[in-house]
Amino acid sequence: MKGKTVLVADDFPVVGMGLQKILEGAGDFEFKGAAGSVYALRSFLFNQKAPDLIVVDSNIPHCDISELLTNLRDWAPMSNILLFCAADEEFTALLGLKKGVRGVISKCAGADEIVKACRTVAHGGTYVSGVAAEKMAHYISESPFVTEEKSRKPFLSAREFMVMRKLTTGNSLSQIARELNISPKTVCTYRERLMAKLGIKTLAGLIRYALQNDILADD
Repeated sequence: MKGKTVLVADDFPVVGMGLQKILEGAGDFEFKGAAGSVYALRSFLFNQKAPDLIVVDSNIPHCDISELLTNLRDWAPMSNILLFCAADEEFTALLGLKKGVRGVISKCAGADEIVKACRTVAHGGTYVSGVAAEKMAHYISESPFVTEEKSRKPFLSAREFMVMRKLTTGNSLSQIARELNISPKTVCTYRERLMAKLGIKTLAGLIRYALQNDILADD
C-alpha cells in the first residue's frame, strides 16, 4: 500500500535527497520529487497530481515566502504544507501559520522529529517542532506591544493601513505603487509615516505587529 505523497521545495539538492532518504526509510511515504525553485514547484503542481504534503523551505532564493504560501493555496488547495524554517526565523514561522501552513519544523530537528512532523501534517494535523515553538514563544514574549499601554492601536489613515497590509504580506514598493496608483516615493512616505506612528524600525517588527493584532491581509 502506498503512503502519503511528498514533494520538497528547497534550492539545495542535498536537502531534498536527505528528506527523501528519511521519509522513504519511515516506510509510509512516497517521495514524488524535489523542486529547486518556485518555477519548478509551480510546474510540478500544474502538470502532476498535487501531493498530500509539500515541505517548503522558508528561504528559497528570489522568492517572497508570504507570496508563495498564498499562491500554494491556489496551486495545491488539497495539499498540506510543512514549513521548514531556520532557527532564527521566528516571525517567518508565525507568518506561515497565519498563511495556513499546517506545520512548522526547525532545520535543526532530528530525523525522528521530521518524520513525526511530516506524518502529522500529511494527515491534516498541526505540528510545531519543539525548537520552533520555543523560539516563537520567546519572540512573542519579547514583543514591545504586549503591555496594555502599548497594545493600544494608534490611529492610521485608511491609506497607511492599506500600505501596511500590503507590506506585511510580501508586496514590493513598486507592486504597491501600481496597485494603489501612486508613486513608489509616495509609498515610501506612507511606510515611514506608519512605522513612526507605531514606533517600529524594521519590516520584521511591522510583520510582528500585524500578526499580533490580526491585521494581515487574507489575499
